[in-house]
Amino acid sequence: MSYDAAKTGNWDARWNPLDESPDAELNRDLRKLRERCIDLVRNDPLAYGVIDTIAQGVVGRGPRPRFLTASVDLQAHLDALWWAWTPNAGWDGLASWKDIVSGVVHASCMSGDVGVLWPDVGDGTGPRIDLVDARRIDSPSDKTSEADSARLGVGYDKYGRTLGIYVAKGEHSTGVRENFHWFPLNKNGRINCRLYRRPSVMRPRQSRGVPMFAPAALALKDCREYRRTEVRRAQRAAKDVFIFTTPDPKGVADALENVRMEAASSGLDPDASIQEMLGRSYGTVPDGNTVVAAIGETVQTVNPPQVNGGVGDYMESMLRAISACTGLPFEEAFRLYAKLNYSNARTIRIMAKATYKNWRDSLEDALCSPTITLLIRYWWASGALGRIPWSDDMLAHEWHWDEMEWVDPAKEVGANAEAITTGQKSIVEVCAERGRDWKQVIKENLEAEKYEAELRASMGLEPKAEP
Repeated sequence: MSYDAAKTGNWDARWNPLDESPDAELNRDLRKLRERCIDLVRNDPLAYGVIDTIAQGVVGRGPRPRFLTASVDLQAHLDALWWAWTPNAGWDGLASWKDIVSGVVHASCMSGDVGVLWPDVGDGTGPRIDLVDARRIDSPSDKTSEADSARLGVGYDKYGRTLGIYVAKGEHSTGVRENFHWFPLNKNGRINCRLYRRPSVMRPRQSRGVPMFAPAALALKDCREYRRTEVRRAQRAAKDVFIFTTPDPKGVADALENVRMEAASSGLDPDASIQEMLGRSYGTVPDGNTVVAAIGETVQTVNPPQVNGGVGDYMESMLRAISACTGLPFEEAFRLYAKLNYSNARTIRIMAKATYKNWRDSLEDALCSPTITLLIRYWWASGALGRIPWSDDMLAHEWHWDEMEWVDPAKEVGANAEAITTGQKSIVEVCAERGRDWKQVIKENLEAEKYEAELRASMGLEPKAEP
């Protein structure tokens, strides 16, 4: 064969993976993959911690829109309506906007994807967001009228274009079409639903996402069992082991005869003395056991060897392999920055930032921008924006996210100041990198300067010297 990887010999004779379409593979394995990966997140602190790291790094306090419409008054009006809507953005009336975005990240990591719906509550407050667990997205067993074909809960037309998703009505509904809801992607000219799939390696025509820990599930399970084994070993190593050595029968007989003779000469009961000397007693003390040996016995204390010294090296190599499927550097995924110098830490943060940026771009496309578009259209149609003509300029916006804290603030601030001075960056770009609105930053600085000048004048102090 031309390719070594295609050869079959004694070493790789059993390496015969199936050659199937992505949906055929997922149809057989996806449910079990989800079950096992969700179990890992439930019961393994390493898996839970990695997903929590991703959610915190991506979401932070939640994405915030900056409205770019030409009218400053309209911008302020849209801001007020947005912040009034965010505390109860969820369909349940309890989940905030941040909870919704974090829920999408968590669910897509554990299950591979999550359904997003924008139903109108009907109370005059506008559309809300409802998240659908991946296991409820499935295909009916019979023919459907809404789509020409359905695979893994996703409906397609005859050209293979996505039309919508099927959602089971109950927790465990299966079977015929009447047990499913149909949600088209768009309804009555508005966005209706989306199937959000986390950023990952996808094959062409792959209908569903795969859980993030699918490539590393067995490695995580092995690590969990290895840690449990080492804990049990450490527990045994923390205890003392006693080895009793019993003398030969003649030695015991001689000892008994000596006891009898000593008891008789002392006026004691020989039988009671022998019974006392033959007995073996144990007493418990805080730091171990106190043992009184029987007559003629010797006791040897043995300390088992300590825990395997290679635990750290083994766990580090396994965790590096596991972090590869998250897209994050090993140190970022498991928050291991303690032993890094500034240059290494900054490099890792830059690599992690690229991964978080990929997540944010996908969330903006599938969740954030559709949400703000629906809200602005609803506010305009309901008169919440006043009696103004419609303009697509109202929809202009950009998203601001929380950025990572600086590794070394002094160095980062100095570098940004130098970049602005030399024209390599603008204050707009620097503020955006920090998740701040540059206009708001300038406004706050000027207000602080004005307040300080007024306070100095009222106190009879000299004006602040120019830097």
